[in-house]
Amino acid sequence: MLIKSGSRAMRVDIPHRLLTVRAPRDTPTPWLSGRATRWMVAADWPVIIDGRREQVPAGYIFNGSSIPRALWWLFPPTYAPAWEAACWHDHCYSHLYHRISKREADAQFRAIMLKQGASPWVARLFHAAVSRFGRGGW
Repeated sequence: MLIKSGSRAMRVDIPHRLLTVRAPRDTPTPWLSGRATRWMVAADWPVIIDGRREQVPAGYIFNGSSIPRALWWLFPPTYAPAWEAACWHDHCYSHLYHRISKREADAQFRAIMLKQGASPWVARLFHAAVSRFGRGGW
């Protein structure tokens, strides 16, 4: 599916849905801060963007969307249209920053949200938040 994300279009293919389980509390996650519930990828999860196949490995731990608690009534951390995008985005920020720029990771986040059915205004809002406040390994 061709998704327009920002100034360019991206082809996003997700062969199967992301499978997750709650991560054990004592698992070290130096790339995550705060007390948010952590989720573990239960099976390797492929993402294909512009013909390039990447994979979030089973065992990877992420925390969903980093939404301020006051807004959880509107967008909880497990907000469905952002769930898979958040996993991919966190993986880019924590492990793929040497190959994928922050700008590209943020654009991919938005494209995956659109692919998963987010309305364009919600995808723009989330994209603006990660572009401005997201911090990764760069």
